[in-house]
Amino acid sequence: MTHVVAIIPARNSIDSIAATVTALIETEAVGEVLVVDDASVDGTGESAAKAGARVVVLESNIGKGGAVAAGIASSGAPDSYLLVDADLGASAAHATELLEPLIEDKADMTIAIFPAEGRSKGFGLAKLAAAELLMEATGHSFMEPLSGQRAVNGALMRSLTLADGFGLEVGLTIDADVAGERILEMPVALVHSPTGRGIQDVLHRARQLGDLTRASAARLGWRCTLESILRSLVRRFKR
Repeated sequence: MTHVVAIIPARNSIDSIAATVTALIETEAVGEVLVVDDASVDGTGESAAKAGARVVVLESNIGKGGAVAAGIASSGAPDSYLLVDADLGASAAHATELLEPLIEDKADMTIAIFPAEGRSKGFGLAKLAAAELLMEATGHSFMEPLSGQRAVNGALMRSLTLADGFGLEVGLTIDADVAGERILEMPVALVHSPTGRGIQDVLHRARQLGDLTRASAARLGWRCTLESILRSLVRRFKR
């Protein structure tokens, strides 16, 4: 039987973490749920542990990429990893559908496409930039370039050096493509807390854009990265 470890990077997610953990534990597809508490101050780790997760507590906030890397370092050697955001709640059970193409040897990494009503309501600049960067790097168009809901072959994941912070997803996709691995996007009925257009949401997207820019520059170089981002901005404001 395939051994799967679900990794949930979480910071101050007490409102949703227990439901997310419970949904995954109740599936038959996941062998272990590992929550990486990225220096939360609201009891996220305690809530996750009570729900049945194994919890790795980070003493200082290191960001999403570092948190996932810490989870992988603590996971042993599973056949597959399931990366899940902390805010999925009960819908996290559907994330296990991402594992099927790996089990059937049809993909090495799968990426969830959210239903239209569950997508971000922000300005879309970070998503457009990520899509343009991935097109430049891989030659493929991705509908959800920033989706954190992924299933990844275990050996592949352990072979990669993960990008820091919110550059995680762009780095994962580029690195998997460079390694010649098969990447598949697929629709999954997931629900999360989409970002809007408030001040905190805008700041979050700005951090995300900065992190994915650095992740791309480390792989494609600064010139190629900045040119790609500029193209995405031109397309956005021509609409």
